[in-house]
Amino acid sequence: MDSLKPDKELPSFERIILKLQKRKDGKGWPFNTGILGISINAGLVGLVSNSYFRRMLKVRKLLLFTSLPMVVIPAISILPMWTMYVAKPIVEGDLSCDICAQMRGAALNVTFGLLYPCFVSIPLVASIALRYKTVDIPKVGFSKEVFLKQMKFWSEKSRFFKSQFISLAFFQCVVGMYIAHKQYVVAQEFVHKPNIFGK
Repeated sequence: MDSLKPDKELPSFERIILKLQKRKDGKGWPFNTGILGISINAGLVGLVSNSYFRRMLKVRKLLLFTSLPMVVIPAISILPMWTMYVAKPIVEGDLSCDICAQMRGAALNVTFGLLYPCFVSIPLVASIALRYKTVDIPKVGFSKEVFLKQMKFWSEKSRFFKSQFISLAFFQCVVGMYIAHKQYVVAQEFVHKPNIFGK
């Protein structure tokens, strides 16, 4: 199939999603509970990242202060990104193949469901570690010497996290590919058939 776009103009994206979510046979779940699962998964990974960095920097205080943002921010951030770059292109026919949808889903889920929570958690937990002096963190600066000290410090601290990080990255790839694949299949079956909205 050269193009997924139907001959006639589809109704608005929001109307299509609403129709899929309200299907009585439950086949529209990838656009309902599937996206919700992506969001919850990102929040859980954010919590895991926060827990790791707290242990790594020996931070015992302000648990709620660091945990709550690391659950809420990734969970909320990934929803519009997934809708904009995965769900909407699939429904509107801008993703031309199943593999393309899966690759985009995997890349987005790893970026916003793993890398983003990790990079947000580092300065948050490090600021508390500096405040309570739980570990000796090198000063932040722009000189080459300071930069090398920072790199050495974080590489040594995170070396035990590499295997866990790879496992989380693989898991996020699989989840992202699975949900994107299911959304593509549902869109092909119920959106891009002729007269589907006339039934």
